[in-house]
Amino acid sequence: MRVSFVIPTRNQARFLAHCIDSCLAQRIPDSEIIVVDGASTDDTRDVLAGYGDQIRWVSEKDRGQSDAINKGIRMAGGELIAWINSDDYYVNEGAVQRLVDAFDAERDVDIAYGNGVRVAVDGTELGPYRARPIARVAQIVMHPASFVLQPAVLFRRQLFLDVGGLDESLHYTMDYELWIRLFAAARVTRYIPNLIACARYHTDAKSIAAMGKQIREALVVKRRAADVLGLGLADRTLMYAGVASMGIYWAAVRFGALRAT
Repeated sequence: MRVSFVIPTRNQARFLAHCIDSCLAQRIPDSEIIVVDGASTDDTRDVLAGYGDQIRWVSEKDRGQSDAINKGIRMAGGELIAWINSDDYYVNEGAVQRLVDAFDAERDVDIAYGNGVRVAVDGTELGPYRARPIARVAQIVMHPASFVLQPAVLFRRQLFLDVGGLDESLHYTMDYELWIRLFAAARVTRYIPNLIACARYHTDAKSIAAMGKQIREALVVKRRAADVLGLGLADRTLMYAGVASMGIYWAAVRFGALRAT
């Protein structure tokens, strides 16, 4: 199988169908959609049942989002993994194929990624989320936040398994920490300068509701990665400056000077 779309979800029935429909719209031959639901108490099961055999799904208690994603990727049969959260969606029907093409063009490509868009609950655009080429893994650590929007990434399932999957002790920065390990282990990565996915920013999203906790967890991840990578003083200075900028932003949001986006 070529591509597995893996969707973790819990109590997001209002967004789930849009996400699944955007995966179906990709029309990638030999692909599958796997939804891992953490025992939702809303209408999620009804939404999932309505898709019949178009998707595979499981609904059961888990240990959190990272556990759900690890479970879904272990279930997957695809060579390539498209992890997309249930409140996000792809921008158009050709989005993921643009990333697949990068793997077809070069056999050693392990990760392909593109740009994203931040949107409100109703889909109104809040602003672009532009990724960029990564020359060395240290750039990921020094960047204040994630250098790429999470659903705009396609990676090899075997690479994910080889690096040990998501760290289930993390609750807010699991994707950011994964990119550090994935990019360090990848043979070739390719940045595709096209719009791939939209991420919804809403009050229930962890990056908004628990921004302070996310920043503190990011600092722990960055420090650990800096030690592993042996970052020097100049790189560490940039890293801490980035964390400080996130803290200033969080304070501005908390006290109403800025709207979280």
